[in-house]
Amino acid sequence: MLLLAAAIVLQIGTAAPAAYVVLLSSGLLWIVALADRPDAATVLNRAIESVPAGLCVFGPNLQVIASNEQFARMYGLARVDVKPGTPLRQINEIRKVGLGVSEAGVDMIGEPGAAETSQSVHELGDGRFISVSRHPMAGGGLVEVHRDITNERLAEIHANETLQELIEKQYAIDQAVIVAITDVKGVINYVNDNFCTISGYSRQELIGQNHRLLKSDAHPRELFRDMYRRLASGHVWRGELCNRAKSGGLYWVDTVITPQLGPHGRPVAYMALRIDITARKEAEAQLSFTATHDSLTGLLNRCALFDQARIGWGADAQSSRLSVHLIDLDGFKRVNDTFGHDTGDNLLRAVASRLRLLASEQDLVARLGGDEFAMIRRAGDDVRETAVDLGRQIVEAIAEPFEIEGHQLDISASVGIVLCPEQGSNPADLLKKADLALYEVKAAGRDGHRLYQPAMLEAVKGEKALEADLRRAITAREFELHYQPILDVDTRTIHTAEALVRWRHPVDGLIAPDRFIALAERTGLIQPLSEWIIQQACLDAVSWPPGVQLAVNVSATQFKRGNLFDVVMQALLRSGLNPRRLQIEVTETVLLEQQSEQLQTFRRLKAIGATLVLDDFGTGFSSASYLTNFPFDKIKIDKSFIQGLHRRECAAVIASAVALAKGLGISVTAEGIETETQFEDVRSMGIDFAQGYLFGRPVPYDRFMCPPMIQDDLSRVRRPATVGEN
Repeated sequence: MLLLAAAIVLQIGTAAPAAYVVLLSSGLLWIVALADRPDAATVLNRAIESVPAGLCVFGPNLQVIASNEQFARMYGLARVDVKPGTPLRQINEIRKVGLGVSEAGVDMIGEPGAAETSQSVHELGDGRFISVSRHPMAGGGLVEVHRDITNERLAEIHANETLQELIEKQYAIDQAVIVAITDVKGVINYVNDNFCTISGYSRQELIGQNHRLLKSDAHPRELFRDMYRRLASGHVWRGELCNRAKSGGLYWVDTVITPQLGPHGRPVAYMALRIDITARKEAEAQLSFTATHDSLTGLLNRCALFDQARIGWGADAQSSRLSVHLIDLDGFKRVNDTFGHDTGDNLLRAVASRLRLLASEQDLVARLGGDEFAMIRRAGDDVRETAVDLGRQIVEAIAEPFEIEGHQLDISASVGIVLCPEQGSNPADLLKKADLALYEVKAAGRDGHRLYQPAMLEAVKGEKALEADLRRAITAREFELHYQPILDVDTRTIHTAEALVRWRHPVDGLIAPDRFIALAERTGLIQPLSEWIIQQACLDAVSWPPGVQLAVNVSATQFKRGNLFDVVMQALLRSGLNPRRLQIEVTETVLLEQQSEQLQTFRRLKAIGATLVLDDFGTGFSSASYLTNFPFDKIKIDKSFIQGLHRRECAAVIASAVALAKGLGISVTAEGIETETQFEDVRSMGIDFAQGYLFGRPVPYDRFMCPPMIQDDLSRVRRPATVGEN
């Protein structure tokens, strides 16, 4: 409260003024002796008026003794309203806004002998705040000091509101944010409850410890070096940090560190506000993992394989010597078809586990899709030996039986290997070359490994050129049919003619089917080619004598398309050939998939009178079961058994096949017969029909139709022929 420069002077007693009561702004009453001077009243009036507060003195009867202009102006009163002798009640009635003090209260304060001073603050109707100090005088009377404290009061209210807002904000921050304060050396001076909760340390364990207590080793040193450099220069630092809790677990926080600057503008402390973002980081990590890993096995996926290789080996990736192993599971489809996809999925997981066991910390293992995997290994100067050795280990590991859901599953692996950078560095090229090596393994019988050789690529290029030429040849109709006779063993007369396709190339001349049929099957070109063969063969056969039947080979691709019956019917209707003269020859590969659909097709063909023949009998592991499941009329014993007839095991296979067929009412054809001895041997075993060079080579339609071929005599068919294609 400000000290007033003037005083309130009241006359004591009724005698000539010799002493006055002096009321200072501090509320003290002094008795001041004055000389009997004529100008004393003027001086005192000036002093009262100069006081920057409203002053009003009431006598024992609560009537005004003296007041100043400030008092009247403070309440909007005229000077006459507060002239000496005016009762307090009258002043209160005249005021626009009362003080809120009852008359009884004032009377009590003004009682003679009262010695208590009071002070109160009143808010007026216009928003002002007035502080009123009341000082009772001995013998009765009251001195009031009125001060306008609106600015002080509003400042106090604002300060209280600001303080409350800060308290609320601090509470909100403490509830939602992790707070810590350290000195410039990182020693912790303050932590809030959230800090203790997320770190797992108590406040006592943290205070006085260096913040390095939470170091997780998840960040490079450069990050902290840049952080401290920025903070030391007085700037705010923000970033995401991974800390280690007391339990050893990791948690992530979005961190803002603010330096608190001292008088010289240098940091004296650091305040860190952190938000827990562990859940977000874990979600991001999960999304990242999903984008780069196979969901079934947890291995890397195709896209991430070489990206991870580059990240792991950095700028040295180009100079690193790597081996890429492409792995394909042999027999996996059989497991899927037999035991179901759930078992197949569990088998893939088990394979992935075995590959992980073979991999070192630097190796990368991926599932590329389906039953195809890949492994990348970094090696030194002995990369070739290391790669081949790993290929062998993979084959051996997969060959061990798997125990899946109570079943013992046996599969094998084919592995194609390519070296980097010797054989390339582009990921697509490396996988392509590894795939070529893998193809070589499969062509050689599967269950093995092979290192890529440049000749493999040349072979593929040659195959691509041949494929383009084959497409052109189909459009240009450069193909022709040759026919080879099949004789009735008892009469030694022609019973059937097998249609065999040849390619009449404009440059290379006549090309045998073993050079293009397999390619046509792989590329899907066998479809239009097979349709043409069936149609043309029926057109040719309709001109033969009625007793000669037609045998046509049908590929597995033709069956898979599902329109074989329609193709056959169209050919028969177009040519007019009797369906009973048509024999459909299929190999075991046709029956490996979709057996219910294949059976339906067989039944429809048989219903129109066509004869069904199982070709290459004895080369597959399930041939016997197909004879009981499908309505075959004939089987053809593969020529490999005829050529090995001198061996006991081959003779036993032929004898068993004949016995099985006879028991089922199925006739038997032996192919590849080249000598009279072979013919006599198979005839003695009960063979019904015979085919081979002994009886004739495949010839074009116009030559097959000549009388010497149709009406062959025994001397001609007995003439020995050169060993070769049948």
